Parts: sequence; structure tokens; C-alpha cells
Amino acid sequence: MKPDLLMQTYLEEVVAQGRLELVEAMSQPDMVDEANQAFGGPPGRAGLMAHVKGFRRAVGELQVTVDRIVAADDAVMAWWSFAGLHAGPWLERQPTGNAIRGTVFSLFDLVDGRINRYRLFLHAEFPETVILDTSRLHTGSAL
Repeated sequence: MKPDLLMQTYLEEVVAQGRLELVEAMSQPDMVDEANQAFGGPPGRAGLMAHVKGFRRAVGELQVTVDRIVAADDAVMAWWSFAGLHAGPWLERQPTGNAIRGTVFSLFDLVDGRINRYRLFLHAEFPETVILDTSRLHTGSAL
């Protein structure tokens, strides 16, 4: 799968629709999901699946919009946004049932066309702003 299609599939099918069965084919077994790792989640593919499950539990009535994807042979980045209801605990905040939205920059490093490392920059509004930058954060807390 081409890098841009891999990212589009991840966002539109795995994140937006919950199609976790696709994760195995698109990721290396020992991949690193930095956001999942920062919050103490499991390693490898299981970590990416836990990340998606947790996000989908936290944001009910999820709507995902892919704004732009930029790809190279060994990396791909997406600028995307989401909206929904704060339905479950997330980023050290208890659910409110209120509207939540955010903008995300997701970066996949690829090995043999599959995700080897996942980094992200998140700007979420609960309505207070929360910023998560996994390239700088390794303590398990949001800014």
C-alpha cells in the first residue's frame, strides 16, 4: 500500500470506523506508538489498537476529517481534525458529554511500507485547550 493510502486508510477506516482488523497488515509487530507509550499502554501493534480504542471510547459520535496527507517512501504525515462528544475519560479528563474537537498532525515512520513509529501533535478543545506533542512528551501527561 502506498504511504498516502496507508495513512488515509488508518484515519478513515481504523480511527473513524473502528476497523482494528486492518492494523496488523499496516503496522510492524514491534512498532512504537509514542502517545500510547507515554500513557503506559502496551507495546507494539497492541499499543496502536489500544490507542484507537481509547480514542473512540473517549470521543462519541466521532467525525474525522482528513485535511491533507504528505507522503515520502519512508514516512507519511496527515493533518486531520475530529469532532464529537466527550464520552469517556481522556487526557486526564473525565467525560462531560459536551462537544469536543481537535486538530491532529500524525506522522508515521515506515519500514517495508508498514508503520514502525507513530508520533503525533494534538490540539484538543474540551472546551479548555490541551496540547499533546509526543516528540517532546514521554512522561504520560498532557500539557
